[in-house]
Amino acid sequence: MRGAYVVIAVIAVVAVLLVIGVFNIIRSSFSGPEEQVAQPPAAEETESPGEEPAEETEEAVPEVDKTEVSVAIYNGSGVNGAGAEYSEAVESNGWTLAETTTYATPDTTSTVFYADPAHEDHATALAAELGIEQVEESAEFTSDLTAVITSDIAEQGPPGSEGGAAESEGEGAAVPDEGAGGEGAEGAQP
Repeated sequence: MRGAYVVIAVIAVVAVLLVIGVFNIIRSSFSGPEEQVAQPPAAEETESPGEEPAEETEEAVPEVDKTEVSVAIYNGSGVNGAGAEYSEAVESNGWTLAETTTYATPDTTSTVFYADPAHEDHATALAAELGIEQVEESAEFTSDLTAVITSDIAEQGPPGSEGGAAESEGEGAAVPDEGAGGEGAEGAQP
């Protein structure tokens, strides 16, 4: 009879361990499964003597004539002064600034839009200088290139700046601001 109790005790312990294991598996599958997947180790590059170094996988920024296009900066971030900061970066890098304005957008990813397919290289070069990753063709804007600055980069400012603007502004439609090409609200900063 004593042997039966031992068998029942062993089965009970195994059952409890199985329940705990199943519970942990289910719990871990609901808490960020992407974080639990191990990244494959990076392949190490070995170069033989006399061998050329491997090429970088990043595309090089195209060389363009910055005076061929006009650039508009649309501040859609809600961060006061971000448009002005990016406008200054555009002008200091040799681009022709057409206008700076505030812009209402639900987007949260900054984008450089180009109106003509011939300006795609210009848009790519401008995006690289401003720290913007997305470039798209669009007939929605009147300038050759339009950089829509949103919350993803507004507070950090353009590369090479000492941080960005930090005040939030109210939402509104596109309103021209003071600055190159803008004849709108006095004292407003995009």
